Amino acid sequence: MIREWVSLLRLARRRFRSSADYRQFQIYQGRLVLNYLYKQGVTVHNTRVLDLGCGNGGYSHTMADAGAQVISVDIRCTAPDPPAFVLADAMQLPFDSSCFPVVFCASLIEHVPDPAQLLVEIKRVLSPDGVVYLSFPPFYTPVGGHHLKPYHLLGERWALRLSKYKADGYATACGEWGLFPLTLRRARQLFAETGLTIEHESTRFLPVNMARIPWLGEFLTWHVQFILSAERRGREKG
Repeated sequence: MIREWVSLLRLARRRFRSSADYRQFQIYQGRLVLNYLYKQGVTVHNTRVLDLGCGNGGYSHTMADAGAQVISVDIRCTAPDPPAFVLADAMQLPFDSSCFPVVFCASLIEHVPDPAQLLVEIKRVLSPDGVVYLSFPPFYTPVGGHHLKPYHLLGERWALRLSKYKADGYATACGEWGLFPLTLRRARQLFAETGLTIEHESTRFLPVNMARIPWLGEFLTWHVQFILSAERRGREKG
């Protein structure tokens, strides 16, 4: 675990040097996520996987290397050669209902203005017995403000002023996607309202599950990850 964290931090420090560096950062995270999924009984081998908000394509390639049949989706193409890339809005996916056994959605939900609609679309394309991997940094954690951190903890006005980031507000702070504050509590509410069941919930890449700590979890969970399903599959929340 210590060796993995050292490697992760090294790649994190280098990720903004170039698109290739960011892709390597994604690839390494993807390997750790796949290990987590395998431990929870989720496999992507010979499985049709939808990678929503694929970005630089690192996660897509990691899953493809593991034998997945990956469809990569983003609102714009930034990856040099994403597997089976489809240019599309995640809020209106151009796919038939119930066609993906696995939907992978990392660090996207906090960038859409209507997360409920995103979840509705995810559930629509998810196979009846399929699973969703969804992760994001809760807004009130030190990294929840993305490139506005840590000033986001002072509110939108001061975050924009102190970070000297040129934007009218959070909604335009991350290009096409924006940044929309999302908490653990609100995410859980949205899952329930959409009819998605939390099969497993944990703090990404940490042995201690900060996400399940009442109230404090909102501030200590640097990045939360969920396994969701449309029907309960018998796992226990972690």
